[in-house]
Amino acid sequence: MALKTSKPMLFVVVLIMSFKAWGDERLLSGSEIEVEDGDTLLIQFKNEVKRIQLAGIDAPENSENPKFKVDEQRTGLDHNSLMSLGIISTEYLRKQIAGEERFKLHFQLDNLDRYGRIMGELYTEEGRSINRQMVKDGYAIPVKSQSPGTLNDYVELQRLSRKERAGLWGLLPKPTSLWAGLSKTQ
Repeated sequence: MALKTSKPMLFVVVLIMSFKAWGDERLLSGSEIEVEDGDTLLIQFKNEVKRIQLAGIDAPENSENPKFKVDEQRTGLDHNSLMSLGIISTEYLRKQIAGEERFKLHFQLDNLDRYGRIMGELYTEEGRSINRQMVKDGYAIPVKSQSPGTLNDYVELQRLSRKERAGLWGLLPKPTSLWAGLSKTQ
């Protein structure tokens, strides 16, 4: 016996499934969000602080950790140049959060990256993506993410921010290009 489904019912099922892609949503005030670096947040969940990776982006490290060491070797940048990129990116993210009252965090508790961080997307109350803003304003670069179509959008944002010399692209163009793995002609 074939199951009959109406078009409106099918639409509702598809709509619910698309919202489940991120799983959970949490409203936060700026004071509930701590910035670890330019792409990582610290959020209190019940009695535990969880690390949230801003999905689809990468920002330079602001502390000596294993990834910082890898970036030093990969880029050939000296310690201070690489650290400067990370500090500037981190401070820019802090300013993005400090200037807003309320945020929506979309996340999946069971979707972790290789560093054990929960993947998430942070939005202002008005719906502006902080993840996108970091790339658009030149303080982060795009990386593959779980969201289909996001990478191409972020690559275009990076192209524009680089062309406009926004953020790190204007402040420290050569170290930023080396860190991002891009030559001057790309």
